[in-house]
Amino acid sequence: MKKKIFTLFAALTLSAGALFASDTAVDGIYYDFDATNLTATVTYRGSSLYEYTNEYTGDVVIPATVTYGGKSYSVTSIGRDAFAGCSGLTSVTIGNSVTSIEYRAFSNCNGLTSVTIPNSVTSIGYMAFFDCSGLTSITIPNSVTSIGKEAFAYCNGLTSVTIPNSVTSIGYRAFEHCSSLTSVTIPNSVTSIGGWAFDGTAWLANQPDGVIYINQMLYTYKGEMPANTSIDVLDGTTQICGGAFSDCSGLTSVTIPNSVTSIGEGAFVDCSSLTSVTIPNSVTSIGDGTFENCSGLTSLTIPNSIMSIGEDAFQWCYGLTSLTIPNSVTSIGKDAFSSVPNIVYSGTATGSPWGARSVNGYVEGYLVYESEAKTQLLACSSAATGEIIIPNSVTSIGEGAFVDCSSLTSVTIPNSVTSIGDNAFVDCSSLTSVTIPNSVTSIGDGAFYKCSGLTSVTISNSVTSIGDYAFYECTKLINLVCYAAVPPSCDASSVFAKYNAYLKVPCSSLDAYKTDAVWGSFKNISCIGSEEVQVTEFSITSSTNEVQFTWPAEPNAATYELVISKDGVVFCTLTFNASGQLMGIAFAPGANTAATTATSGFQFTVTGLNEASHYTYTFDAKDAGGSVVKHYAGEFNTDGSVGLEQIELAGLYTQAGRIVCDGEFRIYDLLGRDVTRLNGSLSGVYVVKTAHAAVKVVVR
Repeated sequence: MKKKIFTLFAALTLSAGALFASDTAVDGIYYDFDATNLTATVTYRGSSLYEYTNEYTGDVVIPATVTYGGKSYSVTSIGRDAFAGCSGLTSVTIGNSVTSIEYRAFSNCNGLTSVTIPNSVTSIGYMAFFDCSGLTSITIPNSVTSIGKEAFAYCNGLTSVTIPNSVTSIGYRAFEHCSSLTSVTIPNSVTSIGGWAFDGTAWLANQPDGVIYINQMLYTYKGEMPANTSIDVLDGTTQICGGAFSDCSGLTSVTIPNSVTSIGEGAFVDCSSLTSVTIPNSVTSIGDGTFENCSGLTSLTIPNSIMSIGEDAFQWCYGLTSLTIPNSVTSIGKDAFSSVPNIVYSGTATGSPWGARSVNGYVEGYLVYESEAKTQLLACSSAATGEIIIPNSVTSIGEGAFVDCSSLTSVTIPNSVTSIGDNAFVDCSSLTSVTIPNSVTSIGDGAFYKCSGLTSVTISNSVTSIGDYAFYECTKLINLVCYAAVPPSCDASSVFAKYNAYLKVPCSSLDAYKTDAVWGSFKNISCIGSEEVQVTEFSITSSTNEVQFTWPAEPNAATYELVISKDGVVFCTLTFNASGQLMGIAFAPGANTAATTATSGFQFTVTGLNEASHYTYTFDAKDAGGSVVKHYAGEFNTDGSVGLEQIELAGLYTQAGRIVCDGEFRIYDLLGRDVTRLNGSLSGVYVVKTAHAAVKVVVR
């Protein structure tokens, strides 16, 4: 921006410094004057670019020197935006003292048909002649060493260009969309070409499909790349230009020779099938967005010759669980590793973690921990599929740990976990159910935000607060069980997207939930336990980390009491009323429960048990005076089942969300609820029961 002109008197009182003159012209041309160095820069009229329009028209001749205030100034530069938007300008002759043409100097001069650039000019700046659509030819003198980004982009009238052998670099998109440009001469002096420099030109359209080289540079791949394509870059190639393989979804592997020293910005952006890249020790830099959104890339070795990694270089490389950065790298751009769970780096670059979710974490499978102790779970690779079982050493799940794990269908949270961080499971769109163990006291902001496939959530009695947007946009949530005696605190406007799910709570807390400002918004609130089961004898069924109890109703029973112990220590004590409704809860950390009831008997599931462990239990039916009218006792292991025999059922198979079985049968989810009525729209793991047998079935 230029300042108002000083008076001549004021200028004479300055011993040094610049004299700015943007409101007064010398022979119709406006200048910024540097009184110290006696140089002048051609500029626009006024204090801002848009204060005046079309101040230059017709033919303009820029002199080598100009006299102002009694002093002679050498004109050395065509300044930023000097002639920008002057559509009435037809020709410009530039004096031979000018050395640079700056940013947007002649941009959008649509009437400009002729420019004479002298041998004194060494650089043509960013967007210098952008969208000069009337320009049909340009002579670049052999004094010019660099052509800036988008310097001649959208010069649709330009038909030919000869790059002199003084030029060493052509900038990003320099001649992009010069649609009439059919002839381009590029000398061997050019050692660097920016991405997309000649895209949208007739010259490129006339090139054959396949890999296009310019001198010793791999410029681009033209045409539709076939699936499963492997590329071996030619020996002697010095540069892979920016955008060279962008959007080549058929590219699976690239071998780069050790003659290549630089890989340009966006060179492999959106190469979603790329799984293998060999980067040689000759490469010193990786440009901005070079491997951005290469979601199929699962491993990559960065050689210790690399000194800089650009912005967004590995952004959205969901297949990378961990990436090792050598200490030779001293510069890392913003968000270089965004969405990469972990990077290993101990160098001097500043700005950690550059978008990564952890630095120098401990990687095991898809999961990243803070150390080998595995107490803090920091991240999970977005490439994770199916079921993830979090080990019981973990005490906290970090912020954003499972973000974008869209193929994750099930996660087992152990009873060692005490906190679930903000945004922990955002966009886990295939996750269908989740159980919060009894060790957790709070669920962070946005913890399960946009888990659009989530249909069932069980919250333990230890949870006291739920963060904003924790279950927002979980639009398929239909079953919500909360065991907390006191309704967890939360914000009514943002925790749940809808309040049409079926909410089940402890019977003793039913009124508290119904009158709560948030929880009372649910339209369907009932006591835990509702579905009917037919049962004639006591039995239990155990699996990896849960046990299901089924018992017949006792005519004289007023309450039922279940006690489960491990190593002589009580794990949980549960009390039910005569209708099988859960009335009293006393858990050791980690136990979670679900129950179903009926007129002939009851069924109850306790989850959160340790795997491959031995437990004992007592189960007593008591009358109104507290006397035991029926007693059961026994033991079970979580790696097997007791009581209800697991056998193959005749004619059992699944098809399109439906379970088919010979004879009469009922279907239960893993919380013990009868879901037979949902047969035909099932997805997940279920228990199919007949009068004499039961079996677990996976419906896909």
